[in-house]
Amino acid sequence: MKNLLMLLAFLLITTTSFAQRANNQWSNENVQTISGTITDNQRPSASLKTSDGTEYIVHLGPVWFWNNNNYNLSLSDASIKGNVKTINGQNHLYPFTIEQNGSKLILADDNGTPKWGSNKGNGNRNGNGNLRGNCWRNK
Repeated sequence: MKNLLMLLAFLLITTTSFAQRANNQWSNENVQTISGTITDNQRPSASLKTSDGTEYIVHLGPVWFWNNNNYNLSLSDASIKGNVKTINGQNHLYPFTIEQNGSKLILADDNGTPKWGSNKGNGNRNGNGNLRGNCWRNK
């Protein structure tokens, strides 16, 4: 029983930590719309290169969220609205929306809350609030 309680406490702390990290990254503090070409799409992240040569790591969120919503991202031009951060000299983009080939993918609301971070719709595969699958590298 003691081990079970310790495990539950650990899971609660871990889930809270991931939720805070998601809110810190997918915030609305530096929202910009960046246009360019998707040059790599290895979910859970992609690469976007603008016409002036600036490159961004685009954090796409959990693969299961994309699969559940039948979202696709092709290696072509895209316009991405989202929170822009520079971390360790690299440009990171946490998208709210991605427009490409006449389609608009919605990944977060205007406050920067990711769709998979809520208990609405297809947001959580297990309905448990767990933000598994996020790309947190280079933090």
